[in-house]
Amino acid sequence: MNTNSKKSLQAVLLLSWATYVTAYLCRINLSSVLDKLASGLDVSVEYLGAASSMYFVAYAIGQLLNGSISDRVNPHHFLMLALTMTGTINLILGLQSNGTVFLLLWCLNGFCQSMFWSTLLRLLSFYTGEKQRKNVSTIMSTCSVTGYLLSWVVLGWLFRPFRFSPYFCVPGVIALTLMTIWYIMARRMPIDGVVNERKSTPPLRQVIREFREDRLFFVCLLCLLVGAIQEGAVFWLPMIFTSVLNLGSGSILLLMMVPFAKLAGVFLARWTLSLFHDNVRTAMIAMTSLACLISGALALTGRHTSYQTVLLIAALIAVVNAGNWYMISYLPLFFSARNIVATLVGAFDFSTYIGASLMSGALGVLLLRFGWIALPALWLLLAILSLLLALTGTGECLRRKGARKTV
Repeated sequence: MNTNSKKSLQAVLLLSWATYVTAYLCRINLSSVLDKLASGLDVSVEYLGAASSMYFVAYAIGQLLNGSISDRVNPHHFLMLALTMTGTINLILGLQSNGTVFLLLWCLNGFCQSMFWSTLLRLLSFYTGEKQRKNVSTIMSTCSVTGYLLSWVVLGWLFRPFRFSPYFCVPGVIALTLMTIWYIMARRMPIDGVVNERKSTPPLRQVIREFREDRLFFVCLLCLLVGAIQEGAVFWLPMIFTSVLNLGSGSILLLMMVPFAKLAGVFLARWTLSLFHDNVRTAMIAMTSLACLISGALALTGRHTSYQTVLLIAALIAVVNAGNWYMISYLPLFFSARNIVATLVGAFDFSTYIGASLMSGALGVLLLRFGWIALPALWLLLAILSLLLALTGTGECLRRKGARKTV
């Protein structure tokens, strides 16, 4: 890679990282302010749980649509549109007092949020060769960790004396500021020349045919299970730690284990890839096997509600996030030559958040009806199904890493 290309990658990567951290700030804010929001809007926490489920549905549908669209449009323009929409919506949410309007706007925010990841990954694929893919995927995967830390710790500490408004308005302002920076970059580093060097994006009908022939729907199934375990659980963790496990005032600090567990999962995924000589199938089998062991241990020891339970939850999040990294961050970059990176990211993320939507609603019901112990039992079932998929169809897709299926 020459010096100019290296500088271009660094500039695009830095701005992409800041953009996705901001996107996380505009979506994690709901989880960090549940109590204030419930009283401010005069709604129940269960109502906000339903809002979370609807958000995931809107996000998942948006991933499917916007992934395909972003493979066919200028990524700079699409990112500017996404930042403008999610920034404006968050500003309005911060000034809202009607629960119904808030719910509808939150769903619209979910759709807007789905425009980011696939577009950013497609944009970065233009600047990276195979040797840079692991590093770029790792750096971008730290966005969620940074977003959780900023939202749960920094914003939570700064705005503790205030009502819920700043939790939404401040991220909204940051998003609109980044939109102007993308506008400047679009003028100084036009993307058209880079896009034109690549093979044109194939028609959607051809993409669907290749998707079916390569049996990539197996990856979607595994993404659904992984999303059900990970994303569906994280939304409820603040309540699980405080109200269910009764961990007291230390629960806020313990929540910081979640983003660090996610970060540990990213480095665990990288380490296992090196250990298994970049064989993603073997690495995924290892992670899903660990998920079975950890969720099984939670099911056996969860009634004790000790700090050991918290550590096991963190370990589960780490290994599941490692599996998620293989499919959402690493694998799609190998489809750059086919110019369908964003389409695949959209399909995989769609599946992940359909699983998250189903689980975020189901966990609330399970907690109320059967208590905490039902959750690790369900996680164990999902982990077993994930392992079976990794051993069969999904594992074959991961092993090929973008190469066409041979008959």
